Amino acid sequence: MTDPNPIVRKSRAATKVETRQRLLDAARGVFTSVGYQGATLDDIAAKAGYTKGALYWHFPNKQALFMALVSDSIAQNMKVLASLADATSDGPSAEARLASWIDGIDERETLPQFGVELEIEARRDPSFRAIHQAMIAKHEAALCAFLERYYALVDRRPLMPIADLATALITVFKGFSLARQNRPNSSINSAKVVRLLMGMPIA
Repeated sequence: MTDPNPIVRKSRAATKVETRQRLLDAARGVFTSVGYQGATLDDIAAKAGYTKGALYWHFPNKQALFMALVSDSIAQNMKVLASLADATSDGPSAEARLASWIDGIDERETLPQFGVELEIEARRDPSFRAIHQAMIAKHEAALCAFLERYYALVDRRPLMPIADLATALITVFKGFSLARQNRPNSSINSAKVVRLLMGMPIA
């Protein structure tokens, strides 16, 4: 007789993916709260509900974990941006969705804060700097590709060369993130500047 409620066991690969994601989610919370220097692997493992040994199985050290988190954050951001200017979009709807995304990025995204941490650590550690430079180059290239699609879709020219715009946008987001960390009670927001750089109406 067939069991009406069979026990579904996860494969080893699925369990590994789930564990890695839980560690990244925990790391995001800890790094956001106390920064790279203040974070410890013990705190991250405890927050995720795993032993430190389990964390080491996936990430050899704190730097590798942080870089994986940043890489994951970049990939998620680019996936969202791609959806805002996909093949089914028209210019006005793409611009409206992107404007809404820009307006909420300061309250929603952790990537600019992690970018600040990367800049600081890259000054202290040459090995960190090399990884950081490669990651920034990859991020800017992906952002350039999105901007090319976006401006073709809205049928406008950017206010500056695409490569310069990508660099400026990433720098602005990081700068505003640092200002908010140092002045948490202020109403600092990057949306107005980013809209101006993108040639969008200011909300």
